[in-house]
Amino acid sequence: MRWRERAHELTAEWRGAARRHPGALLAALIVFALVGAGSIGGAMWILNGLQRDLPDENAVRHMAEMASATAVYDNADRLVFTIYKEQRIEVPLTEVSPHLVRAIVAIEDQRFYDHHGFDVVRIGSAALTNLRHLRIAQGGSTITQQLARQSFLTTDKTLRRKLQEAILAERIERFFTKPQILEMYLNKVYFGDGLHGAEAASRGYFGKHASDLSVAEAALLAGLVKSPSSYAPTVSLQRATARRNVVLQAMLENGAIDRAAWQQARASKVALHDDLRADEPHGQYFKEQVRRELVDRFGWQRVYEGGLRVFSTIDMPMQLAAETAVDDALKTLDEKRRAVAARRKTPPVAGSAKAEAPLQAALDALDP
Repeated sequence: MRWRERAHELTAEWRGAARRHPGALLAALIVFALVGAGSIGGAMWILNGLQRDLPDENAVRHMAEMASATAVYDNADRLVFTIYKEQRIEVPLTEVSPHLVRAIVAIEDQRFYDHHGFDVVRIGSAALTNLRHLRIAQGGSTITQQLARQSFLTTDKTLRRKLQEAILAERIERFFTKPQILEMYLNKVYFGDGLHGAEAASRGYFGKHASDLSVAEAALLAGLVKSPSSYAPTVSLQRATARRNVVLQAMLENGAIDRAAWQQARASKVALHDDLRADEPHGQYFKEQVRRELVDRFGWQRVYEGGLRVFSTIDMPMQLAAETAVDDALKTLDEKRRAVAARRKTPPVAGSAKAEAPLQAALDALDP
């Protein structure tokens, strides 16, 4: 099988070239892809056109800036409200579980630490698969390419967009280290159910910080990236679990976990708990007043996208007690009102002029 040996040799040569001259190799690949459509001069003209439409280096350097939710804490420094355009809480990579990092790399980009933005082997494999199916059945995007697409490009499945994606990925790899790219990716990627980034997804699905994720939980989150609207556990727990097991298998084959961890993770049941938005129904008047004051002081964009950390005076246990007291008092008064109406044989009829308006109440609590 001489051709197989030669294929391995060529792969090694391409990888070596990628390490030594990533920019030149990328240009060569693009030119090679475009030569089939015309002359080298025409290919270079198209390549220049692709680059003219891309963001400049300054935009790439600032791509880490993204819309983040403003977090409002109570008087005990517990998170109680979020104000956001996108539900996202940025955290450094050191505050993300290594299990999630390994799961993402295993399922999305196994050669992440070896390539310079685009993976020649993966692109070739995807191209062969697509040719066999005569359609786009498999993508070849690396984590860096996905980050480029999420930050600057559309999701159109066109050759033009894929080439621009590769060019941008190479630029990103020049400006940022691998850990920085992973940090941006994990803070930016969408995990479904309105949750952007690993921290918000961890809090929204499991009620814990991203740093505390188990192997099974990390695998489930990593599995959502491919199709968050389909695999989200709040949409279909069965599909989410099946996808989680695919990720666990990839982690096992990639050496990210051993067989004992694989068996334990596969056997674990998914337990959902949302503590990111669980308390949102309470203290809404207080939240609205805080939101208004913040917008007046800092402006709408900074409040909804700037990731502010706001420490407020609300005592949430007392707030819950107050709301419970008001609800109980209203129910008691309403029962008394109905009892009086029954004794007088004049029960209010819904929708009639005799129907009484719903009772309302307010509570002030003072500490003398």
